[in-house]
Amino acid sequence: MSNKKKNIKKRKILNWRSIIIFIMVLIIIGFGTGIGVFASYVKDAPEFDPNKLKPSETSIVYDQDNQVIAELHGEQNRIQVPLEKIPKNLINAFIAIEDQYFYSHKGVNIRSIIGSLATNLVHGGIRRGASTITQQLVKTAFLSPEQSLKRKAQEAWLAIQLERHYTKNQIMEFYLNQIYFGHSAYGVESAADTYFGKSVEDLTLAEAAMLAGIPKGPAYYSPYTNFDKAKERQEIILNAMAEMGFISEEEAEKAKQEEIKLVGIKDVAADYKAPYFTDYVIQELAALFQKELGLPEDEAYNKIYTGGLKIYTTVDMEIQEEAEKVLSDPKNYPYSKNDANEVVQPQAAAVIIDPHTGYIKALVGGREHQRKLGFNRASQAFRQPGSTFKPILVYTAAIDMGYTAATVIDDSPVSFPSGSGTVWSPKNYTNDFKGLTTIRKAIANSVNIVAVKVFNEIGVDRGIEYAQKLGIKNLILTGDKNDRQLSAALGGITKGVTPLELISAFGTLANEGTHVEPIAILKVVDKSGRTIFENKPEMWSAVSKQTAFIMTDMLRSVVTEGTGKRVADFPFPVAGKTGTTSDDKDVWWVGYTPHLAGVVWMGHDEPTAMHNVAGGYQPALMWKQIMTVAHKDLPKATFVKPDGIVGPIAVCIDSGDLPSEFCSKDPRGNRIRQEYFIKGTQPVKTCDVHIEDFIDTSTNCLATEFCPEELVQRQVFIKRRVPYSPSSSGQIPLDAKYELPTEYCDVHKSEPVITPPDMNFPWDDDEDTNENEENGFNKNGNDDRENNEHNHNNGNNNSN
Repeated sequence: MSNKKKNIKKRKILNWRSIIIFIMVLIIIGFGTGIGVFASYVKDAPEFDPNKLKPSETSIVYDQDNQVIAELHGEQNRIQVPLEKIPKNLINAFIAIEDQYFYSHKGVNIRSIIGSLATNLVHGGIRRGASTITQQLVKTAFLSPEQSLKRKAQEAWLAIQLERHYTKNQIMEFYLNQIYFGHSAYGVESAADTYFGKSVEDLTLAEAAMLAGIPKGPAYYSPYTNFDKAKERQEIILNAMAEMGFISEEEAEKAKQEEIKLVGIKDVAADYKAPYFTDYVIQELAALFQKELGLPEDEAYNKIYTGGLKIYTTVDMEIQEEAEKVLSDPKNYPYSKNDANEVVQPQAAAVIIDPHTGYIKALVGGREHQRKLGFNRASQAFRQPGSTFKPILVYTAAIDMGYTAATVIDDSPVSFPSGSGTVWSPKNYTNDFKGLTTIRKAIANSVNIVAVKVFNEIGVDRGIEYAQKLGIKNLILTGDKNDRQLSAALGGITKGVTPLELISAFGTLANEGTHVEPIAILKVVDKSGRTIFENKPEMWSAVSKQTAFIMTDMLRSVVTEGTGKRVADFPFPVAGKTGTTSDDKDVWWVGYTPHLAGVVWMGHDEPTAMHNVAGGYQPALMWKQIMTVAHKDLPKATFVKPDGIVGPIAVCIDSGDLPSEFCSKDPRGNRIRQEYFIKGTQPVKTCDVHIEDFIDTSTNCLATEFCPEELVQRQVFIKRRVPYSPSSSGQIPLDAKYELPTEYCDVHKSEPVITPPDMNFPWDDDEDTNENEENGFNKNGNDDRENNEHNHNNGNNNSN
């Protein structure tokens, strides 16, 4: 060996010696302190009580009036089984993946603790645990769920006590009969039946290895929900078993190749009230325990089902029961037929919230509750929102940026580049173009073109920013397919939204611009009476009260004059929006009153074209039935008009400006309506879209000096500030026929032979020259109006 290599080796040895000496010094210095702290922790540890190893104390769920709606207990699906009936392969699988030194340690494993400490120090956080099977059993039986040094010290102390009182086989039996396997299965016997439809003693090696992998994360490693991950973990366990000599490598490879036959989750009806709401509470509480207390998923669910908790919730059972009744009634659906899974379609979901507190008053995730699916459409179904997204993604941002309810956008053909040299030409559901349209009218009648044009003007990113402010969380903003597209204005988004997410956004408008995150859980009290969790909803100011008021006022027009007229007779003021997606695959009604906000969705679980459906039809009528019960004892109320709102002010609906004398003479009738404005955005100029001119009634062209008086009439026309372009198919706006003609009569080309003395033609007298020129004619009968054209930027018809 060269001297250089010898020196390197010597330095490495010295480095390791230095590290070891340093650690020893730290241990010596901290030993006294550590012993003292450990002793104080152990002194506060719960008393070792073997009876607590007997599983479970029931947790109770309460409604808003503190009445019991559910009792949650693990014994619902737990069957005790003696260790001798549990296959050796299953026991060894758990040892291989959870605690390789189970039969040699005394409750704690010093080697694992040192390895875990080193790993966590290197990564600056908890990356590796060191709990033995004994410790895992102790923390579910004796300790609170908090993650702390004190709890870990108590856990170690109690694990040592447990090892002194029981044999290894007794501890293993306790453990295998208590652990949670997901889908309400506790213990290995129930798990074997839940996944494979057999007793635990009949499990194959492959099945045993798959079962052993589930408790690490029942939702993540369940073969029902994530078969690939479950299979991957099974193979890791088989490899570990082979490395430890429990099985041969050949047996491991054979087991990996064995087909896993799942029996399918049994449809067990929930034995508690408000099943969809309660399921949501359980799911949310498990997530809270994982986030706030640092619990693994299996421990979080175990705590809920066996911890003797008191869970206080926000549900109003009267509203909840009515919502369940309405959604289960076949009369509220266009048809009913079972799919391949024997689930009736179409399905529906409904959520009712108090937008001022964020309290979820009712939540129903389907026509009937089915545990075999474990799927809550109200909180887990991401569906295309259709036109319900227009106020959230487009119009709220626009109003906040200075647009008004009276802002006029031309509902006329338009095309946008869409990549690869193609263009996107959005269409209205009516398959026509209405022409000059106020934003109010566009919302009321769900006009697609106006929404897309406004979205393009304000900018896609600005719209997304406002949607997120209002409470939308699941927009996809990166990658090849994302929601930074103009089509998002029409609800065409990558992932979709849940009914709960959508009503939370509309609830922001209902709550005068302040977003309050919906909550179902108020507080949780443990079996000792200690409050371990008290929920206060997140809230933030999203938009001003003034913006929220204008949006609410426009959304009221959906009910009074638009697509939501079926709820117009509701005894409280209602603001809302319909939504119907392409091929009628999703239909929505979302609406709110001064008291409550609610949403109803309808569609097939596998998106399928429906017939005879619309957001303003079935969902709106279902909403009305639920809300009638929800409002029966509530006081009369109106939406509050905040300071900073001016009006009502008369405006022309074709220009958005103050009306001129011609706006009431439009051939379609009076074009004036009253509008509210945020102070500073009200119009100050007079309409110049309506004009009056002479027309030859025989030709419908502009009159000339040669047209007979009896054929010449003064008429009111509209004159667009920005000309429209026909669509590729030649379609033009419906209001084009009311535009000022651009051609002059060419039928009458010479002066009449006799001019009656009482005929006062506008170009006969020199004294009328100035007036005639003001009207657009010069002495030669030519039209000078083209020289007076006003140039405006496209879409900025009324930037007050």
